[in-house]
Amino acid sequence: MEVDILKSYIIELRKGSHKAFNAIYDMYADRLYGFAFSHTKSREMSNDLVQETFLKLWTMRESISTEGSLLSLLFTMSYHKMIDTFRAQINKVEFEDYIEYCEFADLGDNAIEKKLYYDDFMKAFKICKNLLPNRQMEIFEMSREYGKTIEEIAVGLKLSEQTVKNQLTSALKTMRTELSKYNLLYLIIFETCFIT
Repeated sequence: MEVDILKSYIIELRKGSHKAFNAIYDMYADRLYGFAFSHTKSREMSNDLVQETFLKLWTMRESISTEGSLLSLLFTMSYHKMIDTFRAQINKVEFEDYIEYCEFADLGDNAIEKKLYYDDFMKAFKICKNLLPNRQMEIFEMSREYGKTIEEIAVGLKLSEQTVKNQLTSALKTMRTELSKYNLLYLIIFETCFIT
């Protein structure tokens, strides 16, 4: 019975029915939010992902099939939006370096497997970065995540270049030490993405 109702909603949605769209939203928004939150741990990001997923559903409504699983389609769209969001949060070059590393290390062609490695690395990376003193974290982020030079950081923070170098060296040493406690692979990824 529920399958028949969903099919009728999809048929109406394909015709541009806001009522059908709202009904589908009510059916699946909470589940999508739970899925997003389990990966992002961010309420704001999870809400955004749900909204973007349903916006995409609306824009592609005319091509939605009544035969496939709508929930599966929504989860897939949400997953891709999530990856795009993660990519946008970090330096694009670093993510591309990571993907190249995966290929070099023969982690397989499975994109989901690569994403899981990446998720695990990023969780450990964030935990380790939060161990840095505030000034070191700021310098590390400016240098390694935003690509600023030592000189630019020194001018921006009103510090000597030597102080910036010393703080960055200490931050990198701490990051290497802490990441190696998690997994040697993480240390290699860190070196590949943030040092070379």
